Amino acid sequence: MSEALESDASLLVVVLDINASAWARSALALDDALQQTIIFINAYLALKPSNQLVVLASTRQECRTLYPAEPNSPASSEDIRVYEQFRAADVAILSGVRALLSSASASADQAHDSDAEHSLISRALSKALCHINQMRSSTLDAVWPRVLVLSAGVDAAAEYISLMNGIFAAQRMGVLIDVCKAAGSGDSVFLQQAAEISGGVYLRVDARAGWSLLQTLLFSFLADHYTRRVLYLPGNERTDFRATCFCHKRIVDIGYVCSVCLSIFCRLAPVCSTCQTRFSIRSARAERPAANGVQSTARTISQQLSTTSTTSTLV
Repeated sequence: MSEALESDASLLVVVLDINASAWARSALALDDALQQTIIFINAYLALKPSNQLVVLASTRQECRTLYPAEPNSPASSEDIRVYEQFRAADVAILSGVRALLSSASASADQAHDSDAEHSLISRALSKALCHINQMRSSTLDAVWPRVLVLSAGVDAAAEYISLMNGIFAAQRMGVLIDVCKAAGSGDSVFLQQAAEISGGVYLRVDARAGWSLLQTLLFSFLADHYTRRVLYLPGNERTDFRATCFCHKRIVDIGYVCSVCLSIFCRLAPVCSTCQTRFSIRSARAERPAANGVQSTARTISQQLSTTSTTSTLV
């Protein structure tokens, strides 16, 4: 794909993580975060008339499209003091968030406490890529898409496979994934990888400052593809690239990888549980360490050298 031009339109897909359990433990209230996010969205729409917007919201049970609103949804009341496009987006987002939170609170008792701060980010990312693909195919003009994830919850290990599939799909489509960690005690390992792989920006906000979220959104995530070429954007210098095992859904430092389907396991197994491939495992008997570690190392090196010299002589 060619480089972006100043006249090209942008397509921004905002993914709102509105998990009530995650926001309840944050210094920044969800209502304040939504108000600051709406101001950012209005600023994005005001940059260029051709800019397009999609807003998704995700909880631990459901993911919905808030904007553009459904065709049968009630129209917002007119207000001559507010720009029409701003008004439509604001009303659709706020009413959609209220409806989704009401639906989530009704089924909150059915979820486990350990999954309380998990959200369906992988489903939201897949839905965002579907919106991008649909809008790209419906226009002949150049549109540069990107996804902004406003994250609040923690990583769900069970979502690793589907989330990584979405990340690599976004990379092939040329879609940037920006992540703003607005709540939560720690960083998101999976979303750090999403921003790094897709070429986006990952930033964690200090929620204790009143308007720090809006300031971060405007100065770090408002720039489009064309403007980013001349900006030095902040980002996470240390990205955690640890993977999650397919067997127990745990983040591992060292794992075993299937040579056929590239599945990752935390324990050695004779059969891959993903593709059912049987491995030829040779049991190696560990040598007892010698009293002097230096002599043992020297003896091993000398054996390797003698083997190398014998092989070269035979050749």
